[in-house]
Amino acid sequence: MTKLLTWHDEWSLDIELLDQDHRALIEQLADICLRFCPEASHGRSGDANALLDALTRLGESMRAHFQREEAFMRSFDYECIGEHQCEHAVLMAEFTALLREWREEGLTVFDETSQGIIRDWLLAHVLGADRHFAETYFNLFGGGAPESLGTMRLYQSSYRASRR
Repeated sequence: MTKLLTWHDEWSLDIELLDQDHRALIEQLADICLRFCPEASHGRSGDANALLDALTRLGESMRAHFQREEAFMRSFDYECIGEHQCEHAVLMAEFTALLREWREEGLTVFDETSQGIIRDWLLAHVLGADRHFAETYFNLFGGGAPESLGTMRLYQSSYRASRR
């Protein structure tokens, strides 16, 4: 049975614009999981590229989110923006490589393994690097970072370690 990723309030950066993006990305992934999971594939027919098209749209949404995130960082002269932009570039390269691989394989069903790869790919960034710039932002402008930002480091995804 498909395990849907749902938003948890403790994942919040307490920066509403970016939290809205993160929630929307998680909802978009959950929708893909529901529509293309093995359980749904029995009654589905039609375009064999539909799953890959949906994943491509997720990648486009992620790229647009990265642009908004980088604009936010520029707004307060975040000193580590270059590193963060490099992480965005690496994440998008990883995503593109996955899509290419899945396209070659003819992926039409989004099984638990594939779902887990994308889930971990998304959460690795949301629960990892994003927390650092949010902490910096709150330390500069908000009188200290919310406690949840530090505690979530314990829950960072092991995506990179699992893909090596």
